[in-house]
Amino acid sequence: MAITRRSFLKGVAGSSAATLIGPSLLASATASAAETDGTWKVSGSHWGAFRARVWGGKVQEIKPLEVDKYPTDMLNGIKGIIYSPSRVRYPMVRLDWLKKHKYAPETRGNNRFVRVTWDEALDLFYRELERVQKDYGPYALHTGQTGWRQTGQMHSCTNHMMRAMGLHGYSVKKVGDYSTGAGQTILPYVLGSTEVYAQGTSWELILENSDNIILWANDPVKNLQVGWTCETHESFAYLEQLKEKVAKKEINVISVDPVKNKTQRYLENDHMYVNPQTDVAFMLGLAHVLYNEDLYDKKFIETYCLGFEDFIKYVQGETKDRVEKTPEWAAEICGVPADKIREFARMLVNGRTQILFGWCVQRQEHGEQPYWMGAVLASMIGQIGLPGGGVSYGHHYSGIGVPSTGFAAPGSFPLNIDQGQTPKYTNQDYKATAA
Repeated sequence: MAITRRSFLKGVAGSSAATLIGPSLLASATASAAETDGTWKVSGSHWGAFRARVWGGKVQEIKPLEVDKYPTDMLNGIKGIIYSPSRVRYPMVRLDWLKKHKYAPETRGNNRFVRVTWDEALDLFYRELERVQKDYGPYALHTGQTGWRQTGQMHSCTNHMMRAMGLHGYSVKKVGDYSTGAGQTILPYVLGSTEVYAQGTSWELILENSDNIILWANDPVKNLQVGWTCETHESFAYLEQLKEKVAKKEINVISVDPVKNKTQRYLENDHMYVNPQTDVAFMLGLAHVLYNEDLYDKKFIETYCLGFEDFIKYVQGETKDRVEKTPEWAAEICGVPADKIREFARMLVNGRTQILFGWCVQRQEHGEQPYWMGAVLASMIGQIGLPGGGVSYGHHYSGIGVPSTGFAAPGSFPLNIDQGQTPKYTNQDYKATAA
């Protein structure tokens, strides 16, 4: 039986939507009012799955879904999100733009928005797409900052926007994302992949094999409350085990951070203060100690690494700025005393060491440098690829480190346009040569 995309979508909406994404929280007032205490409905969010009691057409109460053993208090904010007075509920247009049909820079941040109907909004949007494609071409059209979105694949605003824009014509798109931009750019040249979204060593292997865990600019207790999809918070079971091992002194955990974060307070582990944005200086001081005290893994470097000779000449002050990167040099920049830098370096090679980086340290100017240098340190330690050793760049994100089940969930429709179908405008000029 032949089936079109439209008929398939109608079928999904009519028979399967409740299974895939759960019933609506915003049920009609008439239906909900029939229940004395309201009706409990199940839904999900970036903060986890939950039950919502709906009465009188409004969410009255939120509680975590029972299968989530480590629910976050952030669920308590869902009612505020739904009914916040600052929420944009209707299509809105800048008044000055609506009157003049062009952007007025002097009104930025100080202009009024007015409500329009959906038909008016769509007409205005389509008119502008036509104008840009006809007058300038795709180089003048940017398809938006596609990033964080609704958790359900059927509600993927990113995919819907890209598909709609693709049907109209070509445009300029972004590369990477704002969360891990520097990391995604540098790490393929250093380790062979972007790493920031890689599964990484499982927590089970870390807990079993690691002697030292370095939480470098990393706060998993805070960040693992939230996930890209509907977070299940399974990582917290492993953090609970880690807390016990820290208390028994079975694993040495150190937080390298300008602040005492939630994880450090939860685990009650040691804290190494470092001045903000001076991590690379600290790491160069560590590399100097590892090399000059002959503590680094020569065989690993010779077997797996390229460019170490050039790097170590820089550390020794033989090239570039001609400054030797001693612990004393690093101490003046990063705020860690020279003797502590030496002590830290020796600890890194005393047993199995797992370095866990967070993303915040690469969200700065020259943010690729700390990630690059972190890989260099891990290479000098020589434990990349060993259980509970090496370096990771994502254990604070969406359950990375929780063993995967291999289960495949329903996905969204592909971004590609149907076979044989072309955009309305096929101009592919991205060189910005038009007037």
